Amino acid sequence: MRFGAGLWCLQATATAPRHHSTAYRQLLEDAVALEAFGYEGMWLSEHHFFYDGYCPAVLPAAAAALAVTTRLRVGTGMLLLPMQRPERVAALAADVATASGGRLDLGVGLGYRDVEFDGKGVPRAQRVPRQRAGLAALRDIAVPAGATIWNGSATPAGVARAGARGQGVMLSGANPLTLVRELAAAHREGWQEAGRPGGTRPPVAALRNVWLTEDAAERRAALDWQRASYVLYAGLGWSVAERDSTPAMDFLSDPGGAIADAVATTIIGPAPAIVDGLHEVAEAGVDHVIFRVVIEGAPQAALHHVLRRLADEVLPVMSTVEAS
Repeated sequence: MRFGAGLWCLQATATAPRHHSTAYRQLLEDAVALEAFGYEGMWLSEHHFFYDGYCPAVLPAAAAALAVTTRLRVGTGMLLLPMQRPERVAALAADVATASGGRLDLGVGLGYRDVEFDGKGVPRAQRVPRQRAGLAALRDIAVPAGATIWNGSATPAGVARAGARGQGVMLSGANPLTLVRELAAAHREGWQEAGRPGGTRPPVAALRNVWLTEDAAERRAALDWQRASYVLYAGLGWSVAERDSTPAMDFLSDPGGAIADAVATTIIGPAPAIVDGLHEVAEAGVDHVIFRVVIEGAPQAALHHVLRRLADEVLPVMSTVEAS
């Protein structure tokens, strides 16, 4: 298994206010720390027109993190491709990939917020054809420069299409393990039914809510931080179920239940409990685990502390484990 961390959203929220320059300065500090701890990847996230300054331009932010590191891969999880001009994104991604020596993981998603499509002047009904056009441009321009393409999806049909293209997929941290298993299987089947493009099965990455601690007070704080982070997603209007027929992650019709279910996915406890939980994730078909520890209210010191402990106590044990 391979390990990274995320999601850096670069927000300044009502419950955790900070100057926006602080968010971007800490991004660079965190990138240096992740590389020093031995992680493979750092993942950023994008949204538009949200009150807290949620990062609207992940490629420049990713370029900055890549510039202060030499081995760390930096990924976008996800860049909302239908809202962008395909050739512009592809050219910028190619530049970033080239300058970083091929360390850019370019995750792309469809987007789901009406306000973002309206604000960009893009009809929501055009998001699928625009996504296809964007993927074609990335394939022709960014991939030859060294960028690796990932897809974000929470439906079996969506991940199967990614598999059929020979591209990796990144799954949400809110997915229950049963859905992770279903989606990983659909991705694998899509790749196989398409004739195994590329010859090597593309990887499945999954965000997982994780916190290593033996302390009861820290446990309560970490679960509160997780809960607060999903309250923010409810505020964004996140819902897969309503429009894409997936029974999980409906933060619109039942936000309280969805938040509770998402927090319940957290693997929390001492190192042996984390290892046991990650073995279950591997058995579900996940190749890359992204520790979802950049969460609402967690101070940078706590973030670095838990990342160091995970690197020291968990990663060496899991380094030889392979997805089922």
